[in-house]
Amino acid sequence: MSLSSTLYELLVAVVTLFDSLQRPVTSSEIATHLGKSEGTVRNSILALKAMGLIEARTGPGGGYLPTVKGIEIARSPQYLENFIEPTPIVIDSHPSRIYALELDILGLADPAGVKAVLKVFGSINQLREGAHVKLGPTPRTRLIIDGYVLKVDYKRHEILIEVNSLIAVPKATAGEVMTPSPVVVKRSVDLTAVGDLLLSNDIRAIPVVDDDGKLCGIISASHVVKAYLRRDYKGKVEDFMETNVPRVGTGADIMDLMKILASRKTGRAVVVDELERPVGIVTRTDVLNKLVRYTLSYQ
Repeated sequence: MSLSSTLYELLVAVVTLFDSLQRPVTSSEIATHLGKSEGTVRNSILALKAMGLIEARTGPGGGYLPTVKGIEIARSPQYLENFIEPTPIVIDSHPSRIYALELDILGLADPAGVKAVLKVFGSINQLREGAHVKLGPTPRTRLIIDGYVLKVDYKRHEILIEVNSLIAVPKATAGEVMTPSPVVVKRSVDLTAVGDLLLSNDIRAIPVVDDDGKLCGIISASHVVKAYLRRDYKGKVEDFMETNVPRVGTGADIMDLMKILASRKTGRAVVVDELERPVGIVTRTDVLNKLVRYTLSYQ
């Protein structure tokens, strides 16, 4: 079993207080011990309960106490090397307050299909059979899972999913997937020259640089078309270029790159060196090609 650093810290606090007080500890006592709000503690403690590391006692003198399993993990240094972070689950295309803690894949070679069992915490009552769920990429394993809920075990906080797609994001960097040595233009260049460069190089966008060669924007075919539709045939790059350009270093992880492209709702990012000079361009197509090559290499 693996824990996030936050959950491990919380578990150690419960064990420490229980050893000291020799009774169940309250969320208020745990919050004071950790220097956090009581609400934060209550939300996080649900995960430890779902994993069977602590249990709750109600009534007078009630509170939280660690299980034998919880005490063992809290006192085992090797668990510090296995931290993971809970993975949020998207339900019916909407973010939820449910997080996956553990994932087991079942029947990879089963003709009837692949299934997955998720150990979760959070507002599990949101779930229903037939709901469409997505999660990932998961930490370390880098899995992205898409499927439908077959069964919900509310007591064990487990979900059985029929998996529609299972993707493993390969470990790769922007430098490995980028198109290197991109064509660049300065902000003072005429748009007619940009149009010629786009056509002759069969590309859709060109990084814009300043006099020091540093990235300052990007000009695309859509910008040129917009200028022509306005009959602005003498326009300059600086009049139409986009200045808020996604940029990454050559060592950026492909998984982080995917998140940047998705969050910025753009199809490309410029790869820059330590001096902010363009050294490549990465597009969604480049990322997709990497995933396809990775998949085909195992066939």
